[in-house]
Amino acid sequence: MSWIVLLVAAYALTALCAVPFHRAHRAFLRAPVVPRPPEEEFTLHEVAHLRAGARRVVHVALAAMVLGGRLKAKDKVLTVTDPVPRDEVEAGLIKVIGLAPRRRMWRRMDRLYRIRAVAAVGDRLGDQGLVRHPTRLRTVHRAHRLLIGAVFLSVATGLTAVGLAAPGGRIVSIPIAATTVLLVAGVKSATPDRDYFWSFRTTEAGQAALTAHETRHPRWIPPTHDELSQEDALLLSGVLTQGALYGKLAPLSGAITWPESPRGEAPFEDPPGLGGL
Repeated sequence: MSWIVLLVAAYALTALCAVPFHRAHRAFLRAPVVPRPPEEEFTLHEVAHLRAGARRVVHVALAAMVLGGRLKAKDKVLTVTDPVPRDEVEAGLIKVIGLAPRRRMWRRMDRLYRIRAVAAVGDRLGDQGLVRHPTRLRTVHRAHRLLIGAVFLSVATGLTAVGLAAPGGRIVSIPIAATTVLLVAGVKSATPDRDYFWSFRTTEAGQAALTAHETRHPRWIPPTHDELSQEDALLLSGVLTQGALYGKLAPLSGAITWPESPRGEAPFEDPPGLGGL
């Protein structure tokens, strides 16, 4: 009767992974919202996040550093020329880039998108109900992946139980039915009622707040830590609104965009930056 033990283990595994997922999902949906003070203006990083998430925050911060002369982009190499950060986002960028000239920066872009300071920008907007809360949503995603893996493993265990019970004749119908129920219950458990909460995006309240900001400031010049010329300020505005890296920022685009390489190219080394990141 070892197949009974396998079925019990399969159900227990699915249940153990389903509970954390539904707790995380419930916490995400029912998280309290702290209204943003109406008189508080958005920062440069907040506007970037409202427009296109963490990627836009990183691109805008890198562009501001290049235009301010504190980051040099040339021949697809990034070099930090002024290692003193002006804010926490820049501190995180410098830590990942490193103080030595950084080649193949495109391999580190995912790390930049996940640095704590960038996540903090999204979390603050998430607390105010303006974007899907990035940290809570990642917690849901991790629990969901774990649950999906548990369902597959549990079904495989159930099929093993069916194989063990097969010599017993009609009794094999019990593990077959139990495995079928397990599969249906597992799939249903792993499918939340509100699928639109899965995406990292701006909420309707966030879109309204961004529209109101643009109405108050129709020709908004992004505030930076450096005194930029009007031309550079317009370039930065293009990055903020459209994600466009052109003109003086074209070398930056070349440094952070993954190039098309021929198949079969030998792997290359990517030495760690400052702090071993």
